[in-house]
Amino acid sequence: MKNILVSTAVAAVLGTASFGANASGIADGDTLEIAAGGSAVVSCVFGTPIDPATGECPNPAGNVTGQVGSFFQLGGGTTNLTNNQGVILGATQLASGSHAGAPNGTESPSIDVPWEFSSNTGMHQSVSPITVISQTELDFAGWNVTWNGIPSIAMGGCQGGDPANNGGFSGCDTDQDGVDDNFNTGIATVTITGDTYVLDYFANVPAGDPSGFGGAGYTLRLEGAIVHAVPVPAAVWLFGSGLLGLAGIARRKKAA
Repeated sequence: MKNILVSTAVAAVLGTASFGANASGIADGDTLEIAAGGSAVVSCVFGTPIDPATGECPNPAGNVTGQVGSFFQLGGGTTNLTNNQGVILGATQLASGSHAGAPNGTESPSIDVPWEFSSNTGMHQSVSPITVISQTELDFAGWNVTWNGIPSIAMGGCQGGDPANNGGFSGCDTDQDGVDDNFNTGIATVTITGDTYVLDYFANVPAGDPSGFGGAGYTLRLEGAIVHAVPVPAAVWLFGSGLLGLAGIARRKKAA
């Protein structure tokens, strides 16, 4: 009977620890993995369901393709993203080694795998930690890009811009209504479903940036799994270890 009680208690402790490590939601220390971006069949012209075995419509002539996964848009183009470390919330993640031409393996990436944009290599990085504001917002003020040998291009929301290039309005006021736009403030919106997320973010390349894209709008979409990093409290493990020790003693006494 004692063995049963001890075993039940141990299971309860371990179950509590497991639940804590798999709780939904996000917190600093968690990692947002980046689901690879690309094109896929998203619907069928003829109203038929997509065949899960092929990923296409029963009649391929009815395939309707669309952008899926993670990507960014800038300068009228879409660049797909692939996970490297992912976005580690609460951490600074620097990258280096961007250069002219396509990725060649000499880069030192952090968040994502090196990508090619406008015939040159770039990577995302964070120059200050990306942190949780709430379960629907992240502070993206430290979001940054290194591209074509430029070590740091600030993408942490509106950079002020040049009013002379925006009808006399602030560079943050893209609709010229006299109020800086809420979607360009360095805050990313996030939707969480279980242990997955979808993140949307908008910024402008700083005016006068050496990239040649100064003032251009930048749209980011990230989605993927949330990897939780919730440490089990030391007291829980100590208590669990004590129970396991008691279980061992009980077994030895029974054997004797």
